[in-house]
Amino acid sequence: MISKFFLRETLCCLSGTLCKKKSYTELHRVFTEYHRVLFNFTFIFLLLLGSTSFAQQKVNWNGYLQYRFSDNYLNQTNFSVRRAKFWVDGLLPEDKGNWSYKVQANFFQQVKFQFLLQDVLVSYKINNFEATAGQFVPDFSLQRKQPDYSIPLDERADVVNALVPGAETMARDIGVEFKLADSKTGSFSFGFFNGNGANTVTNQRNFLYVNRGSLFLLNNSVSKLELGYNLSYRNAHDIQFNKIFGNNVSFTGNDFRFGFEGKFNLGDFELQSEYIEAHLGNLKAHGYYALADYMFASKNLIALSVEQFSDLNPATVDDPWYVIGYSYLVKGNNIKISLDNKFQFASNKTNALTTLQIQYFFN
Repeated sequence: MISKFFLRETLCCLSGTLCKKKSYTELHRVFTEYHRVLFNFTFIFLLLLGSTSFAQQKVNWNGYLQYRFSDNYLNQTNFSVRRAKFWVDGLLPEDKGNWSYKVQANFFQQVKFQFLLQDVLVSYKINNFEATAGQFVPDFSLQRKQPDYSIPLDERADVVNALVPGAETMARDIGVEFKLADSKTGSFSFGFFNGNGANTVTNQRNFLYVNRGSLFLLNNSVSKLELGYNLSYRNAHDIQFNKIFGNNVSFTGNDFRFGFEGKFNLGDFELQSEYIEAHLGNLKAHGYYALADYMFASKNLIALSVEQFSDLNPATVDDPWYVIGYSYLVKGNNIKISLDNKFQFASNKTNALTTLQIQYFFN
């Protein structure tokens, strides 16, 4: 069907026949569909090619699925595939090299049969220094750098999802980053990125600068206390921050963001918190979260959280959310069943959301 339409429209245009606007719209739709299907097959082909090309190297195949049931007690009750991630990574030379690579894609249920490319990166590490180039998550925010499969709740805090620099494109961007990290004292990183987000090609100059630092004030076998900060800046040109302003609002101007973070561990108890603020011109969006969790009987994890995010969209409710979560670790994070309950006490009503999720690693 695609080939017939393509041939008909191509002959029409080559012969000088006036092509109607509707035909051009349909042609664009077909090309979009064609490229979507082509990307899916290309990604699968590259994975297969990788397994052949690195036959003499050790290639790690990874993947996990998060299948979820959710109910907001009003108008949303459904089953969904929250995440289905697949990636390959490895070291060069095998097992003991300084170079590493990673290619990761995520299956999105919202767009049928589509894998969306997330990470494509190569890293060089020697002692405490590491340099990374490609498409990946810039080092901004403690919780955003923690894998979603290992956090105590089903979702990260709203303020983290909305205010990290690449929030509109899976928190990713394209660039380079340098990091110094020591497991005893802390870490310091600086990155330089396009600033346009992941899987984005544009001629706009939105260069993004990101800096993060952390310091251990307490670090021993029983307890740890780590404090840190985050900074980012770009001179934005016609960028849409849907999670801050709402849909179809473009922003041009200075985009400066900063945050503070802290994490405390004492045996099986953990407490972490962050505050993030974004200054977009003369406007400000900000928020925080505080999360506590406790592991008992080796397989049971209970978590309590409060979070609040004040955006620049007048249609949203900015009152705090309170979250109670429980997870049963059947086989660590490889097989995990979790139940989260969220509550928001607004001025005129109470909002609630319950999620039941099963997480399963394939490897």
